[in-house]
Amino acid sequence: MTETPVRPQRVHAIDVARAVAIVGVAANHSIDGMLNAGLIPADHPLETVNSALYLFRMPALAFLLGLFVPRAVTKRGGPGYVRERASLMLYLYLLWYALQSAAEAATNGLKNTPRDAGSIWSVWITFAHLWFLPFLIVTSVVLAVSRPWASRSRGLVVGVVLLGVSLVTWGWNLDVFGLTGLSLLVFAAAGSMVGLPRLGALMQRSVWGWTAVGLLGLAALLLIDQLDVVPGTLPASADLAQSALSLCAAVAGTLALLAVSVLLSHVTPLRGLLAAIGRRTLPIYLAHVIVVAGVRVVLLALGVDEPYVIVAIAVPLGVAVPFLAAVFAEPRPWANWVFDLPRPWKTWSQGGTRTGTSPALDDTTPTSPDRAHPRHASAPSTRFP
Repeated sequence: MTETPVRPQRVHAIDVARAVAIVGVAANHSIDGMLNAGLIPADHPLETVNSALYLFRMPALAFLLGLFVPRAVTKRGGPGYVRERASLMLYLYLLWYALQSAAEAATNGLKNTPRDAGSIWSVWITFAHLWFLPFLIVTSVVLAVSRPWASRSRGLVVGVVLLGVSLVTWGWNLDVFGLTGLSLLVFAAAGSMVGLPRLGALMQRSVWGWTAVGLLGLAALLLIDQLDVVPGTLPASADLAQSALSLCAAVAGTLALLAVSVLLSHVTPLRGLLAAIGRRTLPIYLAHVIVVAGVRVVLLALGVDEPYVIVAIAVPLGVAVPFLAAVFAEPRPWANWVFDLPRPWKTWSQGGTRTGTSPALDDTTPTSPDRAHPRHASAPSTRFP
C-alpha cells in the first residue's frame, strides 16, 4: 500500500519526529532520576529501555536540527545565521543556568546528588541538560562555515572530516562550554546534506516501506546494543571499534525514530498534537528536567514509589507543562523571554527583522551532564538528575 499525502502531511511527519525525540529525552531523565534515587536497579526493564534510548535520541535530535540549517543560512547568510543562533542559545544558556541553579539550590535537601553552592558561579562549566545549548552554537558555526550541502564534493570532504571527529570524540565529553557532544556534529551535518525538502519527500513514500525501515532499524539497534557500546554524549572511554559500533547503533535508532514518526503522522488523533509538541521542542527541552524531577519528589512524598507509575505520570507532565507554558508565553512578550530572546535583542540578532515564531530545537535548534550507563565498566555509574 502506498499513500501520497499532501504537503502538510509531510511537515507533520517531521514535526512528529521532533516530538518523539523530545519525549524520549524526558523519559531518559525521568528514569535516570529513579535509578539515582535507588528506586530501580541497573538491570530493571525501564533501565534497559533507557540505555537504548541514550544511544540514539541525541543523534536523532542533531540530525533533525541539521535539516533546517541550509534554508536558514540561505535566508540570513552565514554571519546572520550564526549571530541569531548564537545570541539565542547564549542568552538561554545563561538564563536557564541561573534558573536551574536556583531550583537546585532550593531543593538540595531533596535531590539525589546535592549541588555545591559555590559551583553556581562557574558558568563555563556546563551542568544538567544545558550542555546542548553551547553545542548548538558550535554546530551553527561549523555548518555555516563548511556548508556541506553546497555540493557533493564539499559534502564528502566535510562528512569524512566530521565522521573522524565523531569517532575520536565519542564518549569524550568535558563539562566545559562547547566541548560536550562534539560527536554529534556529523549527525547535524548529515541532516543538512539530506535537507528538509528531500526528507519531506521521502516521508511521503510507502507506509509499508517505512515500516520495513523501522523494523530493520530497531532490529539493528537491539542487536548492536548487546555489544560493548556507549552513547556518544556520555563521559566514557571508548576505543575506535566501540565508537564505530556505537555510531552505527545511533544511525539505526535514528532511522527507527523516523519510521515511527511517519507511522504516527498517519494516526489522525495524534498527528496534530504531536506536531504541535514538535514545534515547541526548545521550551520543552529547557523546562522538562525541573518538572520530571519535581513530579518524582512529590509522588515519593505521597508514598507512590512504583517506577512504572512514576514514569507514566512524570513523562507526560514533563512534556505537557513546558508545552502549555510555551503556548501561554508565545503571544505575551512579558512572559516569552523565558523561552526566547526579549524583543529588542531578538530584533538585533535578526538584523532588524522580526518574526513571531516560537523557537524549536530543530529550527536552526537535552542532565548534571549525561552520565554513562552503569552496565558499561568504563563509564561512571550515575546519571542526572
